[in-house]
Amino acid sequence: MTELGNRLKEAREAKGLTLDDLQDITKIQKRYLKGIEEGNYDSIPGKFYVRAFIKQYGEAVGLDPESLFDEYKHEIPSVYEEQIAEPLSRSGTRKPDEGVSKFLEMLPRIIITLVIIGIIVLAWFFIQKAVSNNDAKTAVNDKQNNEAIEYAESGTPPKNEKNGKKRMKNQPRKRTVQKNDKKAGEKKNLKKTQNIAVVATQGNKTTYKLTNADKFQLTLKVINGGKSWVGIENANNQQLLNATITEAAPQTLDLTNETEIRIKTGYAPALEIYVNDQKLDIPTTANVQNIIIQYEKTGE
Repeated sequence: MTELGNRLKEAREAKGLTLDDLQDITKIQKRYLKGIEEGNYDSIPGKFYVRAFIKQYGEAVGLDPESLFDEYKHEIPSVYEEQIAEPLSRSGTRKPDEGVSKFLEMLPRIIITLVIIGIIVLAWFFIQKAVSNNDAKTAVNDKQNNEAIEYAESGTPPKNEKNGKKRMKNQPRKRTVQKNDKKAGEKKNLKKTQNIAVVATQGNKTTYKLTNADKFQLTLKVINGGKSWVGIENANNQQLLNATITEAAPQTLDLTNETEIRIKTGYAPALEIYVNDQKLDIPTTANVQNIIIQYEKTGE
């Protein structure tokens, strides 16, 4: 066993994960994971996959892949020669197709032209819609003005179109509508809508801020029968959760008394996080994600 393989195995066992668990998390075959731990890279097809599998293994057990590559570069095979050899061999055996090359050169112009045409069509559609709405409003205003003129000339108030009854000359109808609108606006302002937004992003670390919420309830789920290890600490470094989340065993925590929590995921693509039943959009560019949620209580 190599030093790198021993380091990875110790990190896996510290997380309480078996090779079968790691296979479910990383989607890498168990025999390749075992080959990495034993330093048997010949069992893995290609040097590029060796580095890719080591990177996924490290992320899944909470180790920084770049640090591993730098510290154990004497053990990990380099892919430089393999990457250079493939383009050179292709350039020596294939001739470029001139027709395809010309089409590829013209493709950006074709795409730009189609986008411009699409924008023009959409603009024309919205202009026509706006003109139609203005014409309809003008027609309604003209009808109301005509009724007002007839009333001024004849002294006979216009009939109400809904019930056919004549309105009294001094009936305060408009004022009643304004009062109702004011009450509706006041009720609307009393409704609270929570807000959770990204305030900072750095690598695989994302910070969110939760405001305008009376509670802070966190729900963790996984999809498609997957697994994801999750660790949670509060602002005082107190561990709140250290568990493997499965589809059959989701986790829900009441964090209303916390001002900040730190979440570390083992396999982010399989994990779903909900804050007060609102799904959180977490990055999945890397399996391991560090998520911070700051909770600002209402009234503070």
